[in-house]
Amino acid sequence: MNGKSRAWALALLVAVFLVGGAAGAAVDRMLVGEREVSSGQRGRSGGDRDRRRSYLDWLADELTLSEEQRTEVQGILERHREQVSDLWKEWRPRYDELQEQVRADIRGVLTEEQAASYDALLERQRQRRERDDRDRDDNSKDHR
Repeated sequence: MNGKSRAWALALLVAVFLVGGAAGAAVDRMLVGEREVSSGQRGRSGGDRDRRRSYLDWLADELTLSEEQRTEVQGILERHREQVSDLWKEWRPRYDELQEQVRADIRGVLTEEQAASYDALLERQRQRRERDDRDRDDNSKDHR
């Protein structure tokens, strides 16, 4: 593979990774919760209710939703919560597997130094997500 083709392949893999990550994060942020809040258990980032609330707040802020629109969107999220959650639980293992394959493929075109930097980048991203989840949990506890 020549340098130009290799660069395009790397760019494509990075794009696939970013789109997949964004899609996964959006679904995760929107509706997924491993446990029901009503049972007293908490999911990874505060349970279903906090997660839906966070997504709803984000949409309301980004789209400047009126109170009427916000109420309608909240109803839509509630109506589809279980469906999306079930779908994500079914597809999550496949998504994780594909994500790992994409990462391995990306590492395959990188130099050792670049691969080390890539792994460090992924680790920083993981830590940031965990910190954001903890912050969201702390904020939801403060508002109870």
